[in-house]
Amino acid sequence: MWHVSGNRDDAVIDNPDSFIIDRLKPHQNLSHGAGIHRCAGDRLANLKLETLWVEVLKRGWETGVQGEPVRVTSNFIRCIKSPPV
Repeated sequence: MWHVSGNRDDAVIDNPDSFIIDRLKPHQNLSHGAGIHRCAGDRLANLKLETLWVEVLKRGWETGVQGEPVRVTSNFIRCIKSPPV
């Protein structure tokens, strides 16, 4: 699998190049693999993100984009190195 294209199939994912927080099928992606090749830390990663957002929202913190993200230059993976928020 070429990781850069893993979640970019527009036949499967509507508007794949946009970040849409309330997608209808948010778990339909290949970020943590699939099937028997699923990442063992998948549930922990999801739990950590859920805990983060619960705490941010509980405290009433406001978040927003403060600039352009710094992206990782790679032919293997497409990701953001530092998101200024």
